[in-house]
Amino acid sequence: MRWWSSLITIGRDGLRIQRAFAAPSAIARAVLAVLLATVLGLLLNDPVAGSMACVGAFICGIGTLLSPLRHPVVNALGMAAAFSAMAALGALVHGTTWLFLLVLAVAAFATGLWRKLGVAPGIRGCLTVIGLMITADLAPGTVDGLVIAGWIAVGTGLVVAVHLLPPYGPRFGAQRRALAALYRSLAEASVAADSAALGGSAPFTAARRSLDLLPKFSRPAAAALFGLLGEAERIRRALHTVGLTVPAAAAAGNQEALAAAARVLGDISRTVASGREHRTPEDARTLLESWASASPVRGPRDLAARLRTAGQLARRSTDDRLGDALEPHTEVPGLYAGTPAVAHTARRIRAQLRPRSPIFRHAVRLAVGVVVAEIIGRSIGGWGGLGISAHGFWVALTTMLVLFPDYGHTIARGWGRAAGAVLGGLFAWVLSLPPRSPAGLAVLSVVLAAAAFVTLRTGQLMLNLWLTTWIVFLIHHVGGLPGPTAWARAADSVVGAALAVLIFLVWPTWSTRRVPGLLAEWLRVQDRLLPELLTGYADVGAADLAAVDAVQQSHAEPAEHRGPWSTAQLELIRTQVSTVAGCATLLGEHLPRTSQDTVPELTELVGPLHEHLAALARAAAGAETVAPGALRSFYDSFTARSGLPAETSDGPGSATAGRAVALSTATVDAVEALTATIASRCRPRRHAAA
Repeated sequence: MRWWSSLITIGRDGLRIQRAFAAPSAIARAVLAVLLATVLGLLLNDPVAGSMACVGAFICGIGTLLSPLRHPVVNALGMAAAFSAMAALGALVHGTTWLFLLVLAVAAFATGLWRKLGVAPGIRGCLTVIGLMITADLAPGTVDGLVIAGWIAVGTGLVVAVHLLPPYGPRFGAQRRALAALYRSLAEASVAADSAALGGSAPFTAARRSLDLLPKFSRPAAAALFGLLGEAERIRRALHTVGLTVPAAAAAGNQEALAAAARVLGDISRTVASGREHRTPEDARTLLESWASASPVRGPRDLAARLRTAGQLARRSTDDRLGDALEPHTEVPGLYAGTPAVAHTARRIRAQLRPRSPIFRHAVRLAVGVVVAEIIGRSIGGWGGLGISAHGFWVALTTMLVLFPDYGHTIARGWGRAAGAVLGGLFAWVLSLPPRSPAGLAVLSVVLAAAAFVTLRTGQLMLNLWLTTWIVFLIHHVGGLPGPTAWARAADSVVGAALAVLIFLVWPTWSTRRVPGLLAEWLRVQDRLLPELLTGYADVGAADLAAVDAVQQSHAEPAEHRGPWSTAQLELIRTQVSTVAGCATLLGEHLPRTSQDTVPELTELVGPLHEHLAALARAAAGAETVAPGALRSFYDSFTARSGLPAETSDGPGSATAGRAVALSTATVDAVEALTATIASRCRPRRHAAA
């Protein structure tokens, strides 16, 4: 993809409006906090106090709406404390430019590292830095800045207060939402009957991370939720096994049974999300049990048993008083025991303190970019008297919020934020023309803040349209500035967005360049894993289970012309990597547990599979080429002479051997498909492993 074409394509994505909204109750609480701050300003007859309290309530409210994984009160309290502290710090460094720029660089760098914890935590970090810039850049003096910081703290306190009001919802709300989304994804995959649909790790990662945030003292009461996470992984394996081992002749019955399984999974999702039991219709459960009992293979019975266990755990999750009555699920003992949140976070951040880390590079870009943007903003001045002179607040703020660790998001946010700021400036100018009473100004200010809250997740265009309108409108009528000041705000935003894009392009992080090395490393893990699993079929306990580690998936951004594979090929590689990882999981799931279950013939595949995966890892890194079909040719000859049966009955011999052959066949197919895609790389020798 050429540069200009890339900019246009990604820019179009940045201007797209999405139908995504925060929870209505969360939006209502944020609006209520802004309303209370506005009323406070009216009662005190102090426009500065009211506006700064509104700013504190508004920005803190945004922080509570960003994909909360912790309790809403904890999110609100954390945002309030951080934002207020940074506002006070900004007041203290006001008037000493070099000190302010130094503190700003350090804060921006820390915010960039904080991005490792996720998109929402990274944006919350940026919001706290805004508190520093507000008082350091816009306050008339140190004393006045501390007064402003005090009113900002009042506004953030109102956000905390409104989150203490009922209704409260079910306990562990964030964890329930993540688990409900996980079970919805399993329901969709069950209906799709597609192994690729079962390979996605994002819902599992989100659910695991949300549970990992629970404090240790509250985990016993959430034991059922931990169990649901482990059971979800077993259900995914069971669905995958059904797809590989159930005879094709039973396809029609399989579709009906899997649709019933999807209904069960959907009801589990609704039960977990709401904290109230949603019963599956009896006919769906009867159909599922009949299908399982009549099946000649074990897979359907395993699936039905897993669904029953998950249903029981979902019903138990509606009782907050279980305490230690439930034991932690065997799938997640380490997660249940937990690591102190502070130590875990510090370890993740410390791991990024190396020059080759993409997050470290992002943090450096952010620190340099925000300082340069502040200097440029101050150099621009007031746009001929239309803006607020001698400050770079808007340019620096825009640069900080546009810069992301990757190319696609940075370009998209640059387009969307610049366009939204221009449209918002136009709208704010129109709103500033007619005179209004103080009460009318207050009502319109709250309405504009509510519009920004509602459109927060719809994309940068709509968010910044309403955000710019609200901020400019507030500044106009508090500071008595002329209506055309709106254009200065829009111009600063365009400059900041362009600067963010330029900084990324000067020192980029091309994710596609990292894909060959990441893929090669992943294949080396598979080279150790898959032969070990096949060896495990020779005898009970022959596999070294300590070597069977969890396989991490590499998620690459959309490719551009520097990468060895096209965008479509990268997406295909992502799917095929998930498929190979799923096959490895199933091989481990069905390792023999008795001497009757062993299939020693499969050890003949160990050598060829090891050689093929080693060559494939070198090919992915660009060191050599690999020809598709060699592993498939050997496997076909192996199955022809081995006489291993397909799984058609529940007898201890043929059924176990047939299931092992089915899983081995699926593994070979997945590896060969990945081989064909890797072999199609554009320039095989220009991308060495990192």
